[in-house]
Amino acid sequence: MTSYSLPPTADRTTTPAGLAVLPLLQTLRQIATDPDLPLLLDLEHRERQWLELRSDADLQVWLISWPTGTSTGWHDHGLASGAYTTLRGRLTEYTWEHGGPAAWDVGRGESRAFAAGYIHDVRNETDEPAVSLHAYSPRLTTMTRYAPGRGRLEAVGVEQAGVQW
Repeated sequence: MTSYSLPPTADRTTTPAGLAVLPLLQTLRQIATDPDLPLLLDLEHRERQWLELRSDADLQVWLISWPTGTSTGWHDHGLASGAYTTLRGRLTEYTWEHGGPAAWDVGRGESRAFAAGYIHDVRNETDEPAVSLHAYSPRLTTMTRYAPGRGRLEAVGVEQAGVQW
């Protein structure tokens, strides 16, 4: 497997949100050109699978499979900014806006990026498996889980890297 790194930027020491979003999208586009990536996961498996392709203090990259009907549940990525691109199939990303969920379809070759603290739920609502590539900066250390309640999302727990995933 090839080792990937963040592309150079004019100033990577600005704010955490500004630091990661554009370089993460550039990194995803670079890595996503590898046509063999979807072959690294078993697309017939009934549960989501993930494979960590790179992990250091500045960058973490995951390849994730999405069987029909699977979902991340509502969560954020702690202090990490992130981006993902769909390599195969179509995913639907839900965000919470104006007291309820809003949906965004993310088809093959399409990407989404977000700053730290962004809350979403990503799902495969199609009849076909999907594969996506995710990058985070800095690396993931925590994820807060949320549940809808009283017209808003309420935190229900925090997961730690190396413990829950």
